[in-house]
Amino acid sequence: MREISSLTLVLSDRCNFACPYCPQRHGTNALSIRDVTTFLEIVKPRLARQVSLGFYGGEPLLSWRLIEEILAHADSHFRDRFHFTLTTNGSLLTGPRVAFLKKHRVELVLSYDGLAQRARDAGHLAAVEKALALLQERYPGGYRIHSVFTPGTVPLLASSIAALLEQGHPRLQYALDACVPWKAADLKALEEQLRRLAARCRAHRQKTGRVPLENFKDNGQQGTFACFAGRDRLALLPERTIWGCALFHDLLGHDPAHPDYAKYCLGRLDEFASKPGPALASAARHAGTLHQDFFFSEKGDLCSLCDDLERCAVCPATAALASRTLGMIPSWTCRIRKITRAAATAAP
Repeated sequence: MREISSLTLVLSDRCNFACPYCPQRHGTNALSIRDVTTFLEIVKPRLARQVSLGFYGGEPLLSWRLIEEILAHADSHFRDRFHFTLTTNGSLLTGPRVAFLKKHRVELVLSYDGLAQRARDAGHLAAVEKALALLQERYPGGYRIHSVFTPGTVPLLASSIAALLEQGHPRLQYALDACVPWKAADLKALEEQLRRLAARCRAHRQKTGRVPLENFKDNGQQGTFACFAGRDRLALLPERTIWGCALFHDLLGHDPAHPDYAKYCLGRLDEFASKPGPALASAARHAGTLHQDFFFSEKGDLCSLCDDLERCAVCPATAALASRTLGMIPSWTCRIRKITRAAATAAP
């Protein structure tokens, strides 16, 4: 069995935003410090020497006191074991909170959708832009901006990223909402936007020597994708259930009667505590079937026969939010992957 190198803590399902592409349902469930410390002690013998631990929500900063308690516990019991990340919409960031997170070396992922968010969230815009300026001034090496675009907002992609480049933000990343259908016109717009963005990033690199858009960086990885949910990663959810990956909770967590629920949920925290070994073995066995060469399209075409197999990676849980079937990849997802790979190749 693999060592666990990634942990996700979804602190609550409360959020002060309502982003249209977010698959998580809002509610009132929240973790306690006892839940988190119990979970960490159970998995401690199975942890790798270095572990990525991510704080998520909802909006995790709504659970600020819990974040303070978790970081204090980690300092006392897991010193230098964790690399922390926290994904936030930024609206609740303040100077003292940024200083605290910087002290504990927590990397921030700020969800900000650029011009698309300006048009959508006028009521929150001032707070988010204040957070952007605060991070740029006080924690310039400790954050990256993550922007999500939908079929409706994709015409704003290139100009949104370009504006963030001009503002001097050092690390940027875009994502595309794959949970809804992308029509031919949407895909054509995406192709044009990424063509423009690749040209903009080439000019930026020639001027500065840097590639700030992480989507265009070559990570050197190639090979057939496999899902490692439950094998080297685990997630604790606000209703105190444990999953190999939080994305499977988004897909299955609200339907315990679904035939796949028991395959990917490792049980409630108290159940997991009583038999972590068998639960992890079961999760690893089921996740082991989620291999890219086992996936297929809506028409039944096998991914194993695709020439792009070793250059493609599709999260099965995310794809299933659209297709409703694990392992089935919607046709627009395949087309998006081809377009984004071509843009990344053209960018350098």
